[in-house]
Amino acid sequence: MKQFTRIGTVVQEVGLKFKRQVVIKQYRTEDGREHEFTTFYREGIQCVAVIAVTTDGQVAVTHQFRSGHERWMYELPGGGMKEGEDFQTAALRELHEETGYVPGKMEYLGESSWDAYCNATGHYYLATNCVISDDGDDLDHEESEQGATMRLISIDELIENAKQDRMSDPRAVLMAYDRLMELKQEDKR
Repeated sequence: MKQFTRIGTVVQEVGLKFKRQVVIKQYRTEDGREHEFTTFYREGIQCVAVIAVTTDGQVAVTHQFRSGHERWMYELPGGGMKEGEDFQTAALRELHEETGYVPGKMEYLGESSWDAYCNATGHYYLATNCVISDDGDDLDHEESEQGATMRLISIDELIENAKQDRMSDPRAVLMAYDRLMELKQEDKR
């Protein structure tokens, strides 16, 4: 197995309104060859997402246009962290902002890299016994302006969306799969 030693990094800002970073990482292997990889988002970025199951066994998701895929997708409530937030605080905030729901219980599912060329790490939660809050959702201006809406779907629909590329965080569904099956069985009783 080759050893990759980083020898350089070039960071470029892209985007007109919402700035993002492209990080070009340069490496040298022990055979003297140099390799370059282009990655996306700033290094070390942490994000959160929540599978939110209501008291009646439905899953609260957002339905929004995703420009990378150029289509509407079902999304887990989630996003970036604010300064000073821990993962769970960020997850609770994002859940409330995007769906209006608050959970009875939060369970950390784990973390996962987004993909091979993305510097972001996602932290995933399963929220159960979710109920709508008195003040409802608080979508940010951009999400609201773009037509994002909260929807309730079944656990089976969530799993099917993950299987059929109708959502961008299918790894969270895999992480929660056994627990989701237990929740389905509890609802049948």
